Amino acid sequence: MQSETIFRIMLPILIISFVAHRGYYVKNRSRPDDATLKKRDEGIMSKLAGLLGLSAFISTIVYVINPAWLSWASLSLPDWLRWTGAGFAALGFILLQWSQDTLGQSWSDTPRMMKEQALITSGPYRWIRHPIYTAFILILGSTLFISANWLIGIAWTAMTVIETVSRIVFEESLMLEFFGDKYRVYMKSTGRLIPRVTR
Repeated sequence: MQSETIFRIMLPILIISFVAHRGYYVKNRSRPDDATLKKRDEGIMSKLAGLLGLSAFISTIVYVINPAWLSWASLSLPDWLRWTGAGFAALGFILLQWSQDTLGQSWSDTPRMMKEQALITSGPYRWIRHPIYTAFILILGSTLFISANWLIGIAWTAMTVIETVSRIVFEESLMLEFFGDKYRVYMKSTGRLIPRVTR
């Protein structure tokens, strides 16, 4: 029972930390729209991700207030697996910070190409083309294990995966358009979300 209380506290701290981290970068590191050459228009995938995010947020609040209300969606997970989920989240935050520090002025909260943007291939970008999205999946995917509730976990994870796929498709077409063969060469030595396994 005591461990369940710990996980109930841990879950909202995780979500609040993620939102606060994103909010800090959006407020302090975003570049103005006039620095943009081309950006993604919000489509149906983003709207679907938004609906899933809303249901994830509501179900998380319900879980924190009274887990019994969501007992029909609970999973019987051992504590070690739930702590493993917390470890994935911590790893995700480390990767997220490392990735954003590496990008520097090339970071943007929305997929776009900015004036004088460079192709970053250092830090985690040496092995992964989209480490920030890998971090998102680690952080928000961990909610499945921490909450031990499939409704919460699937909502957060599905939201993240749908938005990630939409962003990656646009970003890679954008990079190919602006960087051409340089980006094609880079693609051959890196994986999208995990390092490429060499033969």
